[in-house]
Amino acid sequence: MMNKTLILFVLLSNLLFAQNTNETITVFFDSNDFTLQSEQKEKLISFFSVENTIVKSISIEGFCDDIGSSEDNYILSKKRAVSVENFIQKEFNATIKIVEGKGEIALSNTIPIEQERKNNRKVTIQIAYTKMDKDSVITKKTIKDIYSNYKTFSDDLKVGDKVIIKKLFFKGGSTIFDEEEEAEAELKKIVDFLVLNPNVSIEIQGHVCCIPPKYKDAFDRVSGKTNLSETRSQKIYDYLIEKGISSERMTHKGYGRQFPILGADEQFNKRVEILITKI
Repeated sequence: MMNKTLILFVLLSNLLFAQNTNETITVFFDSNDFTLQSEQKEKLISFFSVENTIVKSISIEGFCDDIGSSEDNYILSKKRAVSVENFIQKEFNATIKIVEGKGEIALSNTIPIEQERKNNRKVTIQIAYTKMDKDSVITKKTIKDIYSNYKTFSDDLKVGDKVIIKKLFFKGGSTIFDEEEEAEAELKKIVDFLVLNPNVSIEIQGHVCCIPPKYKDAFDRVSGKTNLSETRSQKIYDYLIEKGISSERMTHKGYGRQFPILGADEQFNKRVEILITKI
């Protein structure tokens, strides 16, 4: 009875920490074409490569301008929808619920005709998804189990040991700290350790969570590239430089999601670790 009650509690807790929402992404096409251009692909990559996002359902609808016959426009609108479907399935291994061609959109004559026709050559992607909150700490593994594989700066460290930076949470898709004061307190521990141990060298390792297996890293909304784990490790590196730690004692690298903490809540995979490389 106790086990069933605990399982129910965990499920309800995860639902409370999850933010259910919807998003519409619109991609546009050239006249009489159904090829998805690079700029439009980036819109999809920027959504599907974001951490903490769990997609629940996707619906795709294709449209055309009013040039040409209704029959031809319906066929073209369906080809556009299928083009987007193929890209999402290939790149992100996502299941599409609905794929439809809606044909042409009649002119409203509210804006210049050519601009309106350009706006009507499109596909809309309706996405229902869950975004896990940063405060979700219900785990399959206990926090004690997760941290058991790591050392602390007060331990007798040796080359190859790793220290995880606790309470270092980032806003999704960025290098901005959720809690600046907590992050500063954790980073100060690294500074103090390195000052007290001037012969120690380290590698700063960035990791991310919740991205499709095909992608090595998550999308950084600031850089516009899929290099979020690298930019996060760079941020810690730059912070330590500002605090007077020599660059000769440090390297930094992003590992994407190559080394997830198995059995842990995904929040713990959005982490930064310190690897001791020299004593």
